[in-house]
Amino acid sequence: MKTALATLIVALAAPMAVSAALGVPDSVMSAITEACNASVADSDQAAQSDENCIARAVAAYKKSN
Repeated sequence: MKTALATLIVALAAPMAVSAALGVPDSVMSAITEACNASVADSDQAAQSDENCIARAVAAYKKSN
């Protein structure tokens, strides 16, 4: 139940993070979001962890491109 709740929170938070990343192609943003969702699914603070993961990944992408 805890994992299901965390997954739901991450799923609801992800669209906000996706829409906030300007200059990142949709395919890259989708891959980043999917990877972050998978990595934080068991976290007690899934939404915050997901946002942090996405922010770091977007920053790394922008820095490398």
